Amino acid sequence: MPRILRRIQYNIKMALVAIWCTLVSIVFYLLSFPFKHRKWLAWAYAKSLNFGVHVALRIKVKVIGREHMIAGPAVVIMNHQSNFDPLLQGPVFPKNAVIIGKKELLKIPFWGRLFYASNNIMVDRQAKGKNGSSIELAVERLQNDDGYIWIFPEGTRSQGGKMKAFKYGAFQIAVRAQVPIIPMVSKPLKAVLDIPSKTAKGGLHEIKILESISTIGMNDDDLPDLIERCENLYKQELSKYLSCSPDEIFVAR
Repeated sequence: MPRILRRIQYNIKMALVAIWCTLVSIVFYLLSFPFKHRKWLAWAYAKSLNFGVHVALRIKVKVIGREHMIAGPAVVIMNHQSNFDPLLQGPVFPKNAVIIGKKELLKIPFWGRLFYASNNIMVDRQAKGKNGSSIELAVERLQNDDGYIWIFPEGTRSQGGKMKAFKYGAFQIAVRAQVPIIPMVSKPLKAVLDIPSKTAKGGLHEIKILESISTIGMNDDDLPDLIERCENLYKQELSKYLSCSPDEIFVAR
């Protein structure tokens, strides 16, 4: 297909995705009033967003290792490639999962209300002590709820199939709450959606759920080894997709 036609096709498909996401967001914004703080709200939102991606971009998500998805409370981690990631997570996003966000998000018209109503953890960056700590708030939630906390441990997008170093936050939460970590590996997006070259190929996108990792008996002194263990798991899995050595999966320190 000529490059210009491929670009036009890409733009049309992405426009359809944007329209779908807007319509879905409006519906769930309205639902957030009668169903505030319901655990299923974010789950249903993620499922609905993924449906639009499947239809418009013809990307089907195949989940491998569902038997490893244990009951909560637990911390779920996944590698982070782009802003498009949340649109593909519907098939693996647990029904009672939450994410951590700044309280300033509430000031964003429309979306702030939806984020708040989905029962996510709101962090006040200006507060001091326990009330302002995302770690402590997350630990408290896990100790008093059977849900999941979803975290991208890299802390930022890797902008590709490889990955960046894992930050301490997700692992501190799991260790201090003494709950397991559930690693999920998202296959590099380029095979189905090459955003830099504006090519939407479609096809099968895999998300693999790995065996959970217990943190029982661990403390903060165990964090470096725990993080290295998890990074190595991701390096092994991503290297299979990229047909390279695990040592070539860049982990910046």
